[in-house]
Amino acid sequence: MSYFNEPLLKQDLNTLAFDHGIETTKAADNDTKEFIYKENSNFQIANLLSIEKSSLIEALAQFPATALWLINKYTETDAITEQEEDLSTATESALSSSLQDIKKQFHDLSINTSIHSANKADKESLSLTLQLFPFSFHDLTELINIFAYSYKYREIYCQDSENKNGIFLKRLETSNHHNTISANQWLASLTSYDEQFLFLSSSDMHKHYTHAVFCEHNWLKLRQKLATANTRLVLFIANQYKGSFLDFDDLVQEGQTGLLKAIDRYDYRLGFQFSTYAGYWIRQAISRALSRCERVVRIPCGRIGIINKVFRTKEQLIARTGKEPTTKELAEHTALSKNEIHAVLSMSQIALSFEGSSEDGEISFAPIDLSVLRLKPPPFRRLDLSMIS
Repeated sequence: MSYFNEPLLKQDLNTLAFDHGIETTKAADNDTKEFIYKENSNFQIANLLSIEKSSLIEALAQFPATALWLINKYTETDAITEQEEDLSTATESALSSSLQDIKKQFHDLSINTSIHSANKADKESLSLTLQLFPFSFHDLTELINIFAYSYKYREIYCQDSENKNGIFLKRLETSNHHNTISANQWLASLTSYDEQFLFLSSSDMHKHYTHAVFCEHNWLKLRQKLATANTRLVLFIANQYKGSFLDFDDLVQEGQTGLLKAIDRYDYRLGFQFSTYAGYWIRQAISRALSRCERVVRIPCGRIGIINKVFRTKEQLIARTGKEPTTKELAEHTALSKNEIHAVLSMSQIALSFEGSSEDGEISFAPIDLSVLRLKPPPFRRLDLSMIS
């Protein structure tokens, strides 16, 4: 479903399903409806969260260094699939296409800068392209840390009148404890680029970076507020998985990670309730945590789905024919190859202790007793003292 690229029309507001925290009242002079938000409404918080995140991305997009950092991270390390494990093929291709546009425009801008023919239109075009890139939470926080390190390295100091309640100075201090080694190494590798080109002039960097810091502060504060407002939803869903391989506290912790993923991906403009959308990510995070703890040897989540599919097909064939299906029959009904069926059957075997277990209190054979590689101690021989001279 595509996003709305412009504000919603008044006649379309009635078709959206908002959270229970929003009330509607009919205006006296016309038939339009005015929306009154409660203090902790998910929709209102998500609206403000989206505004602050967009402002943060817009501020970071003013720096060409942002484009270079994205190119180095997602091109050299191929981190698109690492960033998003649940992306569809169409979304991955869209990310790759956006990254190619950023790479091309950054290359053109760097060439124009080297021949002193760069203009304002090229920089604005690169900035608009960067704003379309789907930044993750870690991308934004790492970029802020890198710019904070560069800000202090260039010895740019802000005026007290612009420092709102010490937020800016506090952010510079906390950046010392987050990825300073990686930031220093990345900045040290930029010797082939002009500092004025990547990080703008001192005045422009101070202007855009201070704005980014204040937007990040508001964004993280709203993010925490939305997570706190939906903590009971995590507890409710985690309570449904009690009695599994994880304790209740661990289930809640995994559910909180799913809730944070939902917050970073939720788009209020689509009109869906946040609780419905977040419930999917919370259940997925808990299910994946249980699948990691279910087996002694961890199997990827995608492989577990294939294993369940093969065994479900196997049970259906046994119930239908009354006999064990062959590998060829399983491959035909599951649309998999024979090699994939053999791999699934081999990785789905149960792991046993090599030395056995004494929990049952009964003496039984262990795999080590049946192994031909078990080393037996040599027989005891009495030492003949007469052989010693």
